Amino acid sequence: MPQSREIIGDLLRRASVTAPDLLAADIAATLHDAGGNHLVLYVVDYEQISLQPVGIAVELLAEEPKGLSVEGTLAGRAFQLQQVVSAQVEGGWRVWAPVRERAERIGVLEFGFAEVDDELLAMCDDLALLAGHLVHTAGRYTDLIELRRRRRPMNLAAEMQWDMLMPPLAFSSPELAIAGILEPAYFVAGDAFDYSLNGDLFGFAILDAMGHGVHSTLASTLALGGFRHGRRRGLELTVIAEQIDDALMEHFGGDCFVTGHVCELDVATGAFRWVNAGHPPPLLVRGSKIVGEMRAEPCLPLGLGIGITEVGEVRLRPSDRVLFYSDGVVEARPQGGAQFGVGRLIDDAEEFLGSNLPVAEVLRRLVRRLREHRGGELEDDATLVFLEWLPGR
Repeated sequence: MPQSREIIGDLLRRASVTAPDLLAADIAATLHDAGGNHLVLYVVDYEQISLQPVGIAVELLAEEPKGLSVEGTLAGRAFQLQQVVSAQVEGGWRVWAPVRERAERIGVLEFGFAEVDDELLAMCDDLALLAGHLVHTAGRYTDLIELRRRRRPMNLAAEMQWDMLMPPLAFSSPELAIAGILEPAYFVAGDAFDYSLNGDLFGFAILDAMGHGVHSTLASTLALGGFRHGRRRGLELTVIAEQIDDALMEHFGGDCFVTGHVCELDVATGAFRWVNAGHPPPLLVRGSKIVGEMRAEPCLPLGLGIGITEVGEVRLRPSDRVLFYSDGVVEARPQGGAQFGVGRLIDDAEEFLGSNLPVAEVLRRLVRRLREHRGGELEDDATLVFLEWLPGR
């Protein structure tokens, strides 16, 4: 079998010259040269319910692959836990390796081999990690991968929200990690978040524009553009918030507003500061327990003349987490039933955090509970974001 370095180099060369919609075939051809007899590239759908096959590597498949559930399958286990999973099958072995870019979970690679050993499993993990970067690169040039993530049509507002506003849903570095999730994935409009790590300063914002549809997405676009503009100019936190407020006032004349938090974290010291513009207070998590709300005197929502009254400040402890949420989370309710509520959010979050799951998986399971409580699709946008401070990791 060729060395792992040769295999990865071969895949990089293939993927740099072939059509971007042939990525799965490129991986299959590379795998074939390494002795593999089966390959499927799966990407997770927007609701993180199923894994959908991308492309068909016919020469390595007995039949066309079907979508797999994230729940109750070995492929789904690899995705949930972000670990390589293997199992003996008739005629050999199957291996499932998580496809990711840094901390963002993209999907799973399914391999087939006659025999496996530790070296081969490590190579599968490396190939899946490389595939994560290649999926993102290919997505700049083809819609195939994007369309495979969709299990149903997406409205225009959600198209704009996902395509123009959202950063990767998860990111990690030696000092911190962040993960977020938005629902309803195919109709989201107005909720958004953004972040950037520049030296020791991590800037973060979570926003919720009033209303629904394209109008809300346009307000989110302006607010996030204002946040990025101020952040990249190195402005103070309060000045950034005031400039977002000014931009919304100028363009909407007080007829549209955006609630949210505009935040910064000094990753060297754990000093966390934020402005609360009429948004639910975030929750402070230590270990697997939520120890309380992080309160700062809220000002008016952005776009209504905020008048900042207080900048919240707290010194995080190593491994502390902050859970942000929009009102669509706690206000979700079945027809004629009770709201999901902050208490239920805390109870469910503590349950999943106690299972030592990756925080992105904790969020996926929280949204599943939210859908179950609602009894179907959410009516209002619901956003959850975990921020972790991890010095000395």
